[in-house]
Amino acid sequence: GVLYLMEHEEEYVFTLPSAYARSILTIPWVELGGKVNINCARTGYSATVTFHTKPFYGGKVHRVTAEVKHNPTNTIVCKAQGEWNGTLEFTYSNGETKVIDTNKLPVIRKKIRPIEKQGPLESRHLWQHVTNSLK
Repeated sequence: GVLYLMEHEEEYVFTLPSAYARSILTIPWVELGGKVNINCARTGYSATVTFHTKPFYGGKVHRVTAEVKHNPTNTIVCKAQGEWNGTLEFTYSNGETKVIDTNKLPVIRKKIRPIEKQGPLESRHLWQHVTNSLK
């Protein structure tokens, strides 16, 4: 995927994690797993986010670890760990730490261009008839 932050003139290229369907015969749920890479050529920063899958016995669900790196200086500026849908702890290279509870963050609705202004292969344009049928 590509994310443009127009107000900062930044372009982030990123991969996506895999999604695994779990417990399909009982109470189904989705688990994310694998590595995600995020890169911004303009700023020189990149990040690797690892979504850890739950072990068969024990362990926690939704665990994630991450590392943000400034590529020109080869410096790790931040590490993070926690649960992607819960509490995350960030540790910065200067020793500062910050804890964020994602459940307490405000929900901000997506801003989406009208379907008629989207390209023919943009997902909402491409799948609009299926979406309308499901609704």
